[in-house]
Amino acid sequence: MIRRRAAQPDPMLLAPAWGSLWGIAFGTWILVPDIIGTHHIRVEDGVQSAMLLFALIVVFALTGAFVSFCGGFVLAIFEQLTLGAFRDRVWAYGVFTSTLVLAGYGLQDVVIQFANFRAVAIRPDEARPLIVLCLITLASAILAYRVITRMAQRPSPFLLAIALVVTSVAGAITGIEPTTGERLAKPNLEPLMKSGNHATGVPLLFFGIDGATWRVLKPAIESGKAPTLRSLLERGTSGDIEALWPPYWSSAAWASILTGLPRDTTGVYEDLAAIAPGMPPFQVPLTLSLKLDAMYTAREYLRVAGVIRFVRPPRPLLNGKPVWEWLHEGGVNSAVLRFPFTYPPAGQADLVVSDWVGNDSWEAMGVRHVATADAVTPPDLADQLLAPFRPDAGDPHLFERLVPERTKPADAIVDPFEYLRASADVDERTFDVAKTVLRQNPKQPFLAIYIDGLDSAEHAFWQYRFPEDYGSNPPAAQDVKRFAPVIERYVQFIDAQLRDLLSLYQQPPNIIIVSDHGHGASQSQTGWRGWHTKEGIFLAAGPSVPKSTVPLRVSYYDVLPTVVSLEGLTVPAGLTGRPLFSDAADSKR
Repeated sequence: MIRRRAAQPDPMLLAPAWGSLWGIAFGTWILVPDIIGTHHIRVEDGVQSAMLLFALIVVFALTGAFVSFCGGFVLAIFEQLTLGAFRDRVWAYGVFTSTLVLAGYGLQDVVIQFANFRAVAIRPDEARPLIVLCLITLASAILAYRVITRMAQRPSPFLLAIALVVTSVAGAITGIEPTTGERLAKPNLEPLMKSGNHATGVPLLFFGIDGATWRVLKPAIESGKAPTLRSLLERGTSGDIEALWPPYWSSAAWASILTGLPRDTTGVYEDLAAIAPGMPPFQVPLTLSLKLDAMYTAREYLRVAGVIRFVRPPRPLLNGKPVWEWLHEGGVNSAVLRFPFTYPPAGQADLVVSDWVGNDSWEAMGVRHVATADAVTPPDLADQLLAPFRPDAGDPHLFERLVPERTKPADAIVDPFEYLRASADVDERTFDVAKTVLRQNPKQPFLAIYIDGLDSAEHAFWQYRFPEDYGSNPPAAQDVKRFAPVIERYVQFIDAQLRDLLSLYQQPPNIIIVSDHGHGASQSQTGWRGWHTKEGIFLAAGPSVPKSTVPLRVSYYDVLPTVVSLEGLTVPAGLTGRPLFSDAADSKR
């Protein structure tokens, strides 16, 4: 009688089952510290730690199961072509799936990059460790399988499953426990006080233009297309503000500009934030990473599913007080419009329209805010402050003037038109709110306005304005002809709006214009051919600002001291920056 071989489990079930266990084991040991570190997650108690751990385990298990299921076809084909059947299929898949998980994870990153950017850019210093680890696990799997299948009494594969579970628990404790209770040090700064020789009634307009660079502004100024900026430049003083921390994310820069504190104190490192049930707000890294791209894709699925929500960084993420809070506490009537870190607005200033009002270019990343009364203060002005953000408000023809022709450029990866349309729309509405504020109070002591549409125009249209920046890979000539004027048109739009604002003041105000970074040709894989550079701008003019043709070198940390000094207050002790015009301001008061 012929004895039949005992039926073995289906390989397409074994691969994802073992893959989920290996995925959790590798994830808890290799990925947890990086996920928590890059997202700057600061869990506050054991409940949050448990919720975070549960979420990560689910993601690791699903990722491991997916890549192992795909890779399982390779293992099944190998089995059929070489051996006919593994002597012990359960043990074979149990040990060899370790390599499938690692190799599949790396290949998944290649697919993700190509799907998003039509190219793959993997750094050798990231690829080498993964390749070495794959080779080690493969060699270990071959050795383990040979030893186990030659044993007279084979151990149960259940022991491997238990070992992976124990390994996962140890990795989770090791990775998550150090973050529990971690806190940023509270800045030790003295409160503001009125300066004895500062009795000024000169209002101050603080104007933040994201991504502004002299390379874009100077041609428009010199050609007469930006007469307002030209007037300010001629009667004031200007210079460069050097951006820190490549790739020069805006939120990290504005956090330091607004508080006068370094990044390791403000705790802000990324441009986006996220909120999830039961968790404190955390940050959302956007840079490419072989190690974490698959996790970022899983994060996107969670966002689409509504488990997490992407938002502009809220005030609780910022460790330190922005300049308007300092002024508000010092008795200066302050209004702030759509600057970062303004939600929730209560207690920040006398009047706030937070950056959770209106939608801008971040809408492409899933950031969608609804203009509700809790996003502005004071509550009794909510209807008036939110009126410019109604769907029927705004200038419906603004984008047509900025981009008259909208044939998609040949080199576009991301749609440049929708990207700029959203930013231009919210900027125009922000200017409308500012005009409302000044019409009601032409003496407004402090008004801060944030505009980010120029940055969007530069991201999307830089290569057409400066095709010479791209050497052997310039944009198509017809695209240059069509889209080269877009950035300059945006400068003209800002200039005209700024002119209208200044005309509403009862008396000439002091004005400070500052950018967080500059702009130039992209040297990295971002989806845009224009990207951030370190050469930002600083421009100041007004009754309290000396005229000077000598370019200033301005630090992020100098902005807050300069603002509070111009408003007649002492600079908080403990800041590293300095007032740029304190002597001149004193002499005029």
